[in-house]
Amino acid sequence: MDYKLIALDMDGTLLNDKREITEQNKAAISKALAQGVKIVLNSGRAYDGIAYAYKELGISGADQYMINSGGNIIESLDKKIIYKKVMENNACEAIARNLKSEKINYVLIDTEGNSYDSYQEWMEKRMLNTDLAITKFMVHTHKRNLEETAEKLHQEYDAKFFVVVTSKRDIEIFPKEVNKGKALEKLAKHLKIKPEQVMAIGDLDNDIPMIKFAGLGVAMDNSPENVKAISDEITGDDNHSGVGQAIEKYVLN
Repeated sequence: MDYKLIALDMDGTLLNDKREITEQNKAAISKALAQGVKIVLNSGRAYDGIAYAYKELGISGADQYMINSGGNIIESLDKKIIYKKVMENNACEAIARNLKSEKINYVLIDTEGNSYDSYQEWMEKRMLNTDLAITKFMVHTHKRNLEETAEKLHQEYDAKFFVVVTSKRDIEIFPKEVNKGKALEKLAKHLKIKPEQVMAIGDLDNDIPMIKFAGLGVAMDNSPENVKAISDEITGDDNHSGVGQAIEKYVLN
């Protein structure tokens, strides 16, 4: 297959456990770029937490794109937003009130990647900058409580929101129609690229939608079993250049 777009998660995928991009990953990405393949970082991070990686990879220009905040925002590297979906303030207030009453720790994340420990703190900041909006809730819990807390949040919020485990300690709550897969689908349509021409690589539950969307969905070897089970292929882990291995095997001519 002639792949035209490679979507990459960052933490646990493109980055190793030291938060570095390995030389093998860089070399494979450079060769893919030389073949005209688009490289799209699809991460829960905000713009600034992703942009540095593009610089490190030597990718720039208004015709290059990232998907940030877990699928809330699609924008070009010159910060032209082509899609944005944020949470309504009334919904944020209700969720915050409920989480507080259940003694569940959370932070709110805004469109610039700022975090707030309470809804009141967020509203005070928003009075100073009405352009800001909330993209998601991040719930922190202990490893031993992750499954129990996730199940509770799924039961309470799945009907109206997208709830997903994003690390061994974190669960995130997004607007219902927001996830990495739907954002990747929108970007592919914008670029006139077919799903079968897309390869996506990720490692956790929040990567499942984009892995399922892509013509070739690849799980990292450090992924949990449920992610591997829905993937087309499994590559090496994040500490052994799994991204580079996959690009070399499936993309490079």
